[in-house]
Amino acid sequence: MSDQLYKDDAVLRLNRGKMLYYFGGRFSIRERDDGVYAAGQLRAACEQLISVQRDAGARLRLLRKNCTAIKFVYDASMQAPGVMFRDMAGAAPLTIPVTDGHAFEDQTMGIYKVAICRFGDWPRDGVVLTPVKPVAIGTIHE
Repeated sequence: MSDQLYKDDAVLRLNRGKMLYYFGGRFSIRERDDGVYAAGQLRAACEQLISVQRDAGARLRLLRKNCTAIKFVYDASMQAPGVMFRDMAGAAPLTIPVTDGHAFEDQTMGIYKVAICRFGDWPRDGVVLTPVKPVAIGTIHE
């Protein structure tokens, strides 16, 4: 979950035998430097991420599941990252609530600040604005 190591494609070296570690994949949508995410692109990225997870061995777990939301993940010590949704009609941006939660499904990584953008709660056209770059962008499928 280190942003710099992620950018640098750092190599992970083990200092003990492989059997002493648990390995689990973490999938994230790539963060944008400008912090502007079109709602349509988020929906498409969510479906692509589920497809990748199915191909990586989660086919049965994701059987009959659809992508319903995007989760913007921030460091737990952060106050309010100010994630907002702006529709294309030009209305004032609406704040997406931020709560304490888990970054990924298996809950092994501790608590983070998360802003969940449920597709059903917002118009189909619009943008999500993230003034602060998230640590990860996950998906929620139900």
